[in-house]
Amino acid sequence: MSEESSFSLKHASEEAYVEPSGVLDQLNLPSSVVKFLRENKRLIQVTGAVTVVLVVSISLYQSYQQSRLENAASSLAISMEAEADVKVKALEHVVSEFDGTPSAQWASIELGHIAMQAGEFDKAASLYLQVKQNVSASNPMLGLLTYGIAQAHEAGKKYAEASSSYKDLKTIAGYQDEGYLGMARVFEVQGEKEKAIGVYEEYLGTFLGENSNERAKSMIQEKITRLQAQ
Repeated sequence: MSEESSFSLKHASEEAYVEPSGVLDQLNLPSSVVKFLRENKRLIQVTGAVTVVLVVSISLYQSYQQSRLENAASSLAISMEAEADVKVKALEHVVSEFDGTPSAQWASIELGHIAMQAGEFDKAASLYLQVKQNVSASNPMLGLLTYGIAQAHEAGKKYAEASSSYKDLKTIAGYQDEGYLGMARVFEVQGEKEKAIGVYEEYLGTFLGENSNERAKSMIQEKITRLQAQ
């Protein structure tokens, strides 16, 4: 009697047992979705792990980049305040250590200015050109760099290169005046009077309809008259 009771209780217990539902079942997802997730469990786990690693890596990289930019800016500021005898080395350190940052670009430009002051015109042009090759057409630095290259070539008496850079300068907003005047000046130095007159006349044509540049127009006309009288 006791054995039967024991068996009956065990049998009843087994029949009453129901396998607990999984988390996916509790989310009330469609059966097709649950099936897909279970069949691709391993793939989903790997994908999730990769995603986590990617997000963390991007976050760490962004933090590194921000820190690098801040350190570069700090190094540039210190270099600009350095004494003349160590300033060049300090700026060169910024260029090499923080390559690709705006601070490195400005350090190269400052090195170009120093080279110009020292009469090292080829070096100055090279430094300006290196930076220019890495800036976009919409970058405000483009005009400054093109002007620096033109001046360096003109000072070094490389008139063909200077004329080419001044020609480019004519197309950059805010630097048209320097472009026209520089190009005409280079032609004058070379004794190419007719070409210089042509540039001045083209420059004069840009003032058509403007009443606020009478002084500039008068100056250009005087240059044309002088060249024509020679």
